[in-house]
Amino acid sequence: MFKKAKKQTVGSMSIKDKLALDKRPLKYVTERDSETYTERRLGENGAVNIMDGDFVLVCSGKDVMRCPTEEVNVGFLMNLSGITVKGKDKNSGREMSVIAYFADKF
Repeated sequence: MFKKAKKQTVGSMSIKDKLALDKRPLKYVTERDSETYTERRLGENGAVNIMDGDFVLVCSGKDVMRCPTEEVNVGFLMNLSGITVKGKDKNSGREMSVIAYFADKF
């Protein structure tokens, strides 16, 4: 009688919304260290790219983070100045949580 809606991870966008971020320019990308609570800048002057089914953050021509688009969790910051991205990076093999700040106002 009643259908259960698919559960979506809290803070995660739909695939359609993730694809809409393709080619979005980034000012810089940071990662927070959970032990020291300090932020480390991973790169600057980049973009969000959707390539070969992957959600990729690229800065200065280098991959900062690459995750499968279906598996990565992406959410907007409250002030809409950027996004949080959480997932297992294909390049390093480790779980990452980064903040990517947009180069222009959204």
